[in-house]
Amino acid sequence: MKEVFDEVVEVLARGEKAALSTIVSSKGSLPMSKKAKMLVRRDGTFTGTVGGGCLEADVWAEAREVMERAAPRLQHFILTEKHAGDEGLNCGGNVEIFTEPIKAGPMQEVFEAIRRLHDRRGVGLLATLVSGRAGQEGGKLLITESGETIGTLGDPALDDRIRLDSDIEITENLLRVVTLEHEGVETRVFMESIWPAPQLILFGGGHVARAIARIAHTVGFRIIVVDDRPAFANHERFPEADEVVVDAFDEVVGKLPIDGSSYLVAVTRGHQWDQPVIEQAVWTGAAYIGMIGSRRKIALMWKNLEGKGVPRHLLDQVHAPIGMEIQADTPEEIAVSIMAELIEFRRSGGKPAHLLSTVKDAASIAGTGSGAQR
Repeated sequence: MKEVFDEVVEVLARGEKAALSTIVSSKGSLPMSKKAKMLVRRDGTFTGTVGGGCLEADVWAEAREVMERAAPRLQHFILTEKHAGDEGLNCGGNVEIFTEPIKAGPMQEVFEAIRRLHDRRGVGLLATLVSGRAGQEGGKLLITESGETIGTLGDPALDDRIRLDSDIEITENLLRVVTLEHEGVETRVFMESIWPAPQLILFGGGHVARAIARIAHTVGFRIIVVDDRPAFANHERFPEADEVVVDAFDEVVGKLPIDGSSYLVAVTRGHQWDQPVIEQAVWTGAAYIGMIGSRRKIALMWKNLEGKGVPRHLLDQVHAPIGMEIQADTPEEIAVSIMAELIEFRRSGGKPAHLLSTVKDAASIAGTGSGAQR
């Protein structure tokens, strides 16, 4: 999602024509996540996806028309075998897709503000008018966690209704269409969260960590690698990493940018280095904490940590031994089992420590074994 938003800013900066298509509502089976966007440029190239197959081809063609007409459009698709295309997608649902031309003005201010939010790992609520008074469709209002508002839905009174009357819990996967009467016209506003990319912090720079980083990068995680050895924590060894940190394991956790969308994974070269990481990590607001190791060694570590004053309820929140039980053996297989668990946790809700509980609260506004190589 961040890639699409960033590309919108680049397109606007270059003064190019483009159109943005967004899934705003759906029912039944879809070929991908409901939180999907596709930016189509004038030359036909695109960033993102709304599902592939014939559906995507139809949306791509509509986007080309929208950018030439410079007028947005809300489309309804009933997904059938026709939309499976050559990929054989298993579809059987209904989907609404809002396609809007990308143009300078208030829209540009909103997307630039979204980029700034992403850069500082902030949270916000983006409202888009998808149907209502003619000529106002496509208006956007961004509400940040500090209460700042950028943009407009085209009517100050409507902006106020969304800003003051909304009581929506902000979560990573928030998508909602709000229908209301405004000046005698049925008005629909699409609400979506602006949320930082999931951040994976790998403690340890060994074989398993290298394999995890490769997979995590492909599925959209921001990656930080931590090791106390410069030969193991460097960009040559971890080209996928956004940051590499060389520091002692017993001092580093408090120096890291850990937030409610951070995933902490201890895969150091031994439990004597894992223990100080876990001892510090359990006190953070990380969404997920996991550690590699055998059940026997984990039980011994928990006993040691309890003796040092770490409450048992905090240790019980640690995923250990980490990874799905798939009989993994090699570092690459272990990495698959670990990333599968992280993806399941993320997509199932996982009850992470959210960065922001509600818009209204913020501003009164709307397993692996002990023999595994590390």
